[in-house]
Amino acid sequence: MPHIIDEAESLLQERGFKITPQRSLLLRVLAAQSSHLDVDEIYALAHAQDDSISLATVYRALNLFAELGLVDHRYVEPDHRREVFRLADGPEQHYLTCVRCGTRVLIRADLLNRMVNELVRRKGVSVTSACACFTGYCPACTEALRQAGTPPE
Repeated sequence: MPHIIDEAESLLQERGFKITPQRSLLLRVLAAQSSHLDVDEIYALAHAQDDSISLATVYRALNLFAELGLVDHRYVEPDHRREVFRLADGPEQHYLTCVRCGTRVLIRADLLNRMVNELVRRKGVSVTSACACFTGYCPACTEALRQAGTPPE
């Protein structure tokens, strides 16, 4: 974990940005996570360690981190109202967001990669980025709906 933070801070300095205590804290918070978190989750974790950090600071830092390629971010709702972040280190991740309880279910990236490869093969295009937002029901809500006699839509 420390090398990821060191590399991120080095990149910030190389690009002319200061290493503020807030940016360092947010990098540590992100480095401690294995999955994507939304802004409110990141803020809560950072605020628990430093109650002077503001939500606005979290937004500004995440936007800067995304611009510099330090964080990987995904939209988890089709209308792109909710975005999640993690340090850009490790395998690609996507999620299904449960419309009933809000749980995020990890979707294996290899399924999406196969779809991209097929698109490239069939259409002869080059894909530089893609946005995949899945909504539906998590396993627990699917089962609860099934038991209630209301099959998921």
